[in-house]
Amino acid sequence: MFVTHAKHTPHKMLSAFAIMLLVLVSSLMSTNASAEQKIVFGEYEVHYMGLSSNFLTPEVAKLYGIPRSGSLGYLSISVLQKTANDPLHVPIDAKLTGTMRNLIGQSNELEFRRVQEGKAIYFISTFRFDDGDMYNFDLDVTPDNAKQKTFDVKFSQRFYAEG
Repeated sequence: MFVTHAKHTPHKMLSAFAIMLLVLVSSLMSTNASAEQKIVFGEYEVHYMGLSSNFLTPEVAKLYGIPRSGSLGYLSISVLQKTANDPLHVPIDAKLTGTMRNLIGQSNELEFRRVQEGKAIYFISTFRFDDGDMYNFDLDVTPDNAKQKTFDVKFSQRFYAEG
């Protein structure tokens, strides 16, 4: 099940979305030292986070048209670039395609949708999962300002119906 982007998004709700993501990442980092999930490709970083949609607040889930469910996974990807003028990495646009595969080889194509709040840019996708199963993700990430570079982002994650 994939979602469509809401045409009008109130700034207040977008801020709630960003705050919710920061709180979630912070709480994950406090319970797991490897919670910051990123892959570095030279001057680029691809950050990823997967979780059950039950972890989204009801307001954020409604804003983005994502049902809260123990069997619906949520994937958020962001692409950052290090610049000479800024010690921080800058969010950039990218093209994303990808698949997820369970351990017995069943695979599904992922469809990503772009969300922007101020300078922050996220790419999100939803998918069904079975509680406790491990999934392998294989993403192709092409930053808009580096059309000749496509990064192969691979990771595995177990999903639980918690939340």
